[in-house]
Amino acid sequence: MMTPRASLFALAALVTLAGCQTSPPVQVAAPSAPMAREEPLRWVRTDGQSGRANPALADQFVADSAACGVPPMTEATNAALRASESCMSQRGYVLVPASQAAATAEQYRRQAGY
Repeated sequence: MMTPRASLFALAALVTLAGCQTSPPVQVAAPSAPMAREEPLRWVRTDGQSGRANPALADQFVADSAACGVPPMTEATNAALRASESCMSQRGYVLVPASQAAATAEQYRRQAGY
């Protein structure tokens, strides 16, 4: 049998340990992943030619993009480029992800026989 002193010690230990009981786990929302940036879009001529080496084609692109309301590349968002996609396609351009621009131009050059 327990002595009164041992009983008192056991009771005190039980009360102390009961105070250490943790609350139930709280569901915390997972940190939201940063939104992936959409890849920038670029115009590619449907004949695969580039205006970088041909000033006449560069001038033609400037005229076509102005006529279609394409903002300058420093201000162009993908949404703004998509808004002018129909007009630019009538002028011989396609809108592609920047990472695919060179391959798309190469494909068009092969089809055109360049």
